[in-house]
Amino acid sequence: MARSSRDDVADAAQFFSRVGYAALAIGAPVAVVVHPLALFIMFPIGVAMILMAAALEAKPGFADRLMRALLSRPFLALAAGVAWATLSVLWTPYPVSALQHMLKLGLLIAATVLAVSAKRDNARATDLYLFPIGVALGMAAMAAKGLAAVVGQVPDGRIGAGAVALAALLFPSLGGLVARAHNGYARLLLILALAFAYVAGYAPLTISLFAGYLALSFSISDRTRTVRELAWSAAALVILSPLIPAFAPTVAAWVFNVKLAALPPPYASLSVAADIFTHDKLRLLTGHGFATVARGVHDLILPAETPRSLAFTVWYELGLVGAVIASVGVWLGFHDLTRAPARLAPFMAGGFTAIVALAFCNVDFDDMTAMTLIAVAVIATDVAARSQYRTNRPAAASLANL
Repeated sequence: MARSSRDDVADAAQFFSRVGYAALAIGAPVAVVVHPLALFIMFPIGVAMILMAAALEAKPGFADRLMRALLSRPFLALAAGVAWATLSVLWTPYPVSALQHMLKLGLLIAATVLAVSAKRDNARATDLYLFPIGVALGMAAMAAKGLAAVVGQVPDGRIGAGAVALAALLFPSLGGLVARAHNGYARLLLILALAFAYVAGYAPLTISLFAGYLALSFSISDRTRTVRELAWSAAALVILSPLIPAFAPTVAAWVFNVKLAALPPPYASLSVAADIFTHDKLRLLTGHGFATVARGVHDLILPAETPRSLAFTVWYELGLVGAVIASVGVWLGFHDLTRAPARLAPFMAGGFTAIVALAFCNVDFDDMTAMTLIAVAVIATDVAARSQYRTNRPAAASLANL
């Protein structure tokens, strides 16, 4: 009787776990294309199912896994950034909106850390395969939405959100397939995604996937050198990114013989960024406060052409202090990939590079859609790290939190 009860508990835990991973792997990339709020329904459902499965089939060491995740160097850098953003509420012109946004971000981080810390045994292959299936279904949903928009002659803004989902989830899905020795399927999915990005013609998706593919290719040949160069390059880009709009007006005058604002997008956004950065140089140190960009554009305080990229937002809202914290976090994230499982590390490098590239594109990170999709990618990476084919369970709790 006792053994039968244990089997029933194990079956129930496996069922809840399967539903949770299906909600994240398939529900997230499809839901983000279907409706703006659907992702924020699927994500908590998926995390709740994973935690429920872990509670039913409890394994020892949860506290150790949680502390290892919380004390990992990338997470400490993330905590420092959240602390500085919270402190900036003191001088932001929108304190209520900033606190609300910070609460959402804190809950998202907490849910993600719990989901990757509450794991049990090695991840099952059927759970792992849900993520590449979800990427394929996400592309199909974007294609259907795009076709419907063309037929109805009404542009659909959800295509951009689906592109962010593809950029965030592709490389963890590829890593999971390779972890189970399905290299052929991984290559097929990568080729399909690159072809889809080319046909879709969405610039941020093309840039992020191409950057991730280059990082993946170089990491396979020389992981240590590639990770080191990516760490320093990404950190330098974060710190030096204001130089781009600072010199853009001069370059435009030399090359085009016109003012930067007179050029078509994306040059107009660079002109706005240059004006904003040079307007109040003292604010470059502390920033204008958390949640200033989105509300400033909404209230017409900032121009509509204000860049929405994460790199610009960090500098404008959190200043030099926030940019330094972000650059250190990016450097630590890439540097710690040297301790990742050898088979999975190149795909983690590709995924991290794709996300960093998205941060420099004009992708809106303020509505939490992109952040939630990145959280799903973290969970997908954790599943891949626990699915190494014919190997012992890897000690990758902190690695998945990158």
